[in-house]
Amino acid sequence: MNKKILIYCLSLFILMSCAGLLTGYDARKSFEQGMALFNQGKYSDALPYFEKALELEPEFTQAYIYLGRTHLNLRQWTQAIQPLRTAYRLSPGETRREALNFLLDALIGGALAELKQGNYSSSIGYLREALEVDPASGKAKSELVSTLLAYGGALLSEGNYSGAIKQFTEAVQLSPGNFDAYRGLVKSFVKNGDYLSAIKTVNDAMKIAPTDQDRSLLQDMLRP
Repeated sequence: MNKKILIYCLSLFILMSCAGLLTGYDARKSFEQGMALFNQGKYSDALPYFEKALELEPEFTQAYIYLGRTHLNLRQWTQAIQPLRTAYRLSPGETRREALNFLLDALIGGALAELKQGNYSSSIGYLREALEVDPASGKAKSELVSTLLAYGGALLSEGNYSGAIKQFTEAVQLSPGNFDAYRGLVKSFVKNGDYLSAIKTVNDAMKIAPTDQDRSLLQDMLRP
């Protein structure tokens, strides 16, 4: 009786293994069909094949990478982000940098697209994530500082001085040599009635002001 049970269990294991191999084969086949279309530049046609491969194999790293890359080539930045996030998480060491580079492209592209629509918070969120996954990314840092300055300026013009202070402060922290960030912060403090903070910021900004004219401008901002 025990022998029969053992044979039954062994047979069941073999069947399950074969089923797994079959699923792997189908996922690979779908992926290769998608790759053929991708290499021909037929990105919209390739999408469903990569999606099908991932339905069959939810941890198929290369399928996530190429699904994300396909969306990138279609300039569908936000659709590219999630598969590339997953690819980055799943990638072994040798392909992790590749996945990271594509994820950065998606995050920065998504941030710029959101910025064009005036969605500052979403844009800043994507850029913060980009800088978090790759603190050495000069482009992510530069775009984040620029977006913070733009958002701070928009809030300042709307009369949201505390909100502007927050954006300009982060910009100064990220880029201590950015004179425009200091100037925006000084103006925000003055508008908010916080002259002590404005004076301190002017003193800090004086050290990096590019010209005498800029230094005079800072001092003028403190005058009633």
